Amino acid sequence: MKDLTSNTTDSAVLLQGLYHGNAETVKQCLEEIGRIGKGNREIMKALQEFLGKEQRMPLRILAAQTLSKVKEFSPPSPEKFKKPGFFQCPGAEKVKRVEIIDVLCPHCQTKGTASVAGFEHEFSCESCGKTVQRDVPESCIEKCPVGSECVGKERYQKYLKGRNLRK
Repeated sequence: MKDLTSNTTDSAVLLQGLYHGNAETVKQCLEEIGRIGKGNREIMKALQEFLGKEQRMPLRILAAQTLSKVKEFSPPSPEKFKKPGFFQCPGAEKVKRVEIIDVLCPHCQTKGTASVAGFEHEFSCESCGKTVQRDVPESCIEKCPVGSECVGKERYQKYLKGRNLRK
């Protein structure tokens, strides 16, 4: 089997060997694929298809082990990884939370309810579809030096926009 690893067509020959009737031949193909297939998406896909079709349990186990060998795992970069805090800021939670509020539309005078997040200062009336504005309650994130980090930049900007409408 070692002479089959010289180019990409050889990997195709190995993948065809997976469906051989002789279990020992399939085992050899899987071992060779484990050596040459690191990071090859086509090989990973072929192994997953093989796992879906193969009935012989020892070969299924070996194929699953081979698949784990050829998969590439890249840990998340430090920039993407965020260390969780010990507790959540209650002010930030209030801004993030979605509430159901009673409203009276100033346009059509219809009473109803609206589902709005704590940072949203406007929503559409269910009856007439026009935009209804509301006062956004004050929160500690407004004065906190890391307030925008607690709720996210987009929510923070929307919160500030809703607070500025009152003033």
